[in-house]
Amino acid sequence: MLSIEEIEFDLNRCEEVLKENDYMEIVIAIEELQDKYKNMINNISENENNVVWNYSKKDLEKIKICLLEYRKEMIQEEKSKNIDKKLKGFRKFIKENDVKYKGDLEETINFIEEVSNNDISLDEKYEELKVCFDLLKKMDRKISMHILELIVLVTK
Repeated sequence: MLSIEEIEFDLNRCEEVLKENDYMEIVIAIEELQDKYKNMINNISENENNVVWNYSKKDLEKIKICLLEYRKEMIQEEKSKNIDKKLKGFRKFIKENDVKYKGDLEETINFIEEVSNNDISLDEKYEELKVCFDLLKKMDRKISMHILELIVLVTK
């Protein structure tokens, strides 16, 4: 699996090649990007022009759009992994330590996870998670930091 930085590099390359508008560079970029991503992005090699001499700037623009979508998916996947990791870590912390309001904290963690999984905008997620701030008033700094980290990750 490629890193987000590698995809960024390829997106920048697309931009540069499209700006230069050099036909040979466009063809080279299309061929290289199709080869590089053919097993990762389903429709990246589905050009109407399946012959090199028929490639156009439009074909590279389509590849760029595919790369943008792929990058977006990878960022979302990475974000989900980070949230899951923080949730597990916080649950483990609560289980292993003697904390006040254990039941409230477990309920809050479940609520944050539920909101995180909802298919709503980040602003809507933040609005729903505002109720967690009431719990922060009762908690010590360490517990509050865990909750705040989760809220930031979910609404970022």
